[in-house]
Amino acid sequence: MLFEVYQGEVFKSGPTNFDAVDGALGWLAPVETSAGFARAGAQVQAELDRRGEVLSARDAFIAGAAVALDESLVVADDDFDIAALGGLLDVEFPYRDDTTQSPDGGTRR
Repeated sequence: MLFEVYQGEVFKSGPTNFDAVDGALGWLAPVETSAGFARAGAQVQAELDRRGEVLSARDAFIAGAAVALDESLVVADDDFDIAALGGLLDVEFPYRDDTTQSPDGGTRR
C-alpha cells in the first residue's frame, strides 16, 4: 500500500521528495501484494455496496490487505471513515484527537 503514500507526496504542495518518504517509512515492513488481497478487497467493497456505502477501488484494496493479513487498518484518510467498514475490520485513526465508538462497536479515532 506504499503506492498511496507515494501518491500523497506527488499531490502535496511543494516539490516531491521520495527519499524523505522512504526515510519516514523505515519502521515499516512492507508485504508483497497477493491475489488474496484483491479478493478480500472486492469482498469488502461488495459488502459495503450491499449496505449502501461507497469505498473507492484503491481504498478497498487497502482494506482488503488488512482483512487478508488479519490486521487493523491504521489510516489518516477520512475516506475510510465509513461506519459499515468498522463492522468488517478494525479501523484506527491515530492522528485524530477524539476517540469515539462507532455504532457497530469498532473503535474509530
